[in-house]
Amino acid sequence: MTLRFQRFQLAQALTSVIPCRRFRRLATVAFCSVLFTFEVMGQSPVDSTLTRLLGTDPCTFALGLEKHRPSAISQDLKARILNSLPVEGEVKKLKQPAQHKLNSLQQILRAYQRQSVYEIKVIAVPQAFVGLHGRAVILISNTALGLLDAEELQALVAHEIGHEYVWAQYEAARDLNDRHRLQELELYCDGVAILTLGHVGLDPSRLVTGLEKAGRFNRKRFGKALNEDYYPPFTERREFAQAVTAWAAGSLLRHCCV
Repeated sequence: MTLRFQRFQLAQALTSVIPCRRFRRLATVAFCSVLFTFEVMGQSPVDSTLTRLLGTDPCTFALGLEKHRPSAISQDLKARILNSLPVEGEVKKLKQPAQHKLNSLQQILRAYQRQSVYEIKVIAVPQAFVGLHGRAVILISNTALGLLDAEELQALVAHEIGHEYVWAQYEAARDLNDRHRLQELELYCDGVAILTLGHVGLDPSRLVTGLEKAGRFNRKRFGKALNEDYYPPFTERREFAQAVTAWAAGSLLRHCCV
């Protein structure tokens, strides 16, 4: 990771002589784009996604998330999506510790103004699963609810919110079975989650611990998933998270409203 940061620091140093902060930021982005032009082809998903992130600064990225926040789906479509879910399998009676974890998710939803956009449903399935369905409902398996602690669950939901920003791109890549692109998009959502956790005062490392905990649980009990290649290996995901966390720490995220 050192070489990546050295390049970004070089870009910042070379553009620091530009007096206007706005133009300095644009110049840094432009310089990094040129610097990595000949490296993007053939890069791993980690390298290519980091290239795009390190080409800007955390505040610019966070403000972009706010500016380009996806419009909520219509209430009619939301109702149809919810009605399409099977009635059997939903877990409605939860013990206090589990309910406390669910209540903690409101902190993450508020950061993206999704309190009234998403429904949260707990489902009885044996896999540890957290997913955004139809841009309308966060599905959490009762297994994941018991396995993950509150901050890990918050981190995984923050990742799922990231998917709404790349919803169409993800579906297109999945239709094409473009595994490289799918892994890039998963890492992008990890980046969104890391910035979100930092913004609300939570530990960004809880994303990786939650992902690894769920992944180990599922792999041990059910073997390799059919779509496992859609996701970066945990070693690469951890490396990516460390780099993005360090990148995000270079700015006061409390001044960047998401």
